[in-house]
Amino acid sequence: MNLSRPLCVTLLVLLIVTVGCGGGSSFDPNNVTVAISPSAATIPTSGQVALLAIVKGSPAAPALTWSIAELQANGATGSQCNWSGSTPPAGPCPDGTIQGVDAGSLKVTYLAPSTTGTFHVIAQDNVSLTLVKDATAVVTVSP
Repeated sequence: MNLSRPLCVTLLVLLIVTVGCGGGSSFDPNNVTVAISPSAATIPTSGQVALLAIVKGSPAAPALTWSIAELQANGATGSQCNWSGSTPPAGPCPDGTIQGVDAGSLKVTYLAPSTTGTFHVIAQDNVSLTLVKDATAVVTVSP
C-alpha cells in the first residue's frame, strides 16, 4: 500500500483550509500604538518619576528604546544617558538620565538633572523595518 497519496491529499486539504481561513493572523503594523504613563509630570531638581510604556496592537513583545530628546537635539545619540543596574552613566547628562533600560523595558525611571527645564522622554518601538511608533512624556523639572 502506497502511503504517499493519502499524505499528499491530507496536505492539500490542510493547505486549502489554511488559505481559505486567511492563513493565520492579520497583523497590521499601522495599528500599533505606543503611549507613556504619565504623559506629563512635574518633579523637583534631582527628583525622579517612574514611566510606563503601553504598547498595543503588537503580536510580539515590543523592542523599545528610550531616549531624552534634548540629548538628541544637542548632537548626542539620545541613549548615552540610559543605564541599568546600580551604576549610572559617566555622563555628561545635563538633561537627566533614564534608569532601568534593559532590552525592551516597559518601565523605567527618569532621574532629573540638578537644573530646571522641560525634558522630553521618548519610548520608541521599531514595529517593522520601515515603521517606527513612539510616544513622549513631558517632564518639567522645577526648583
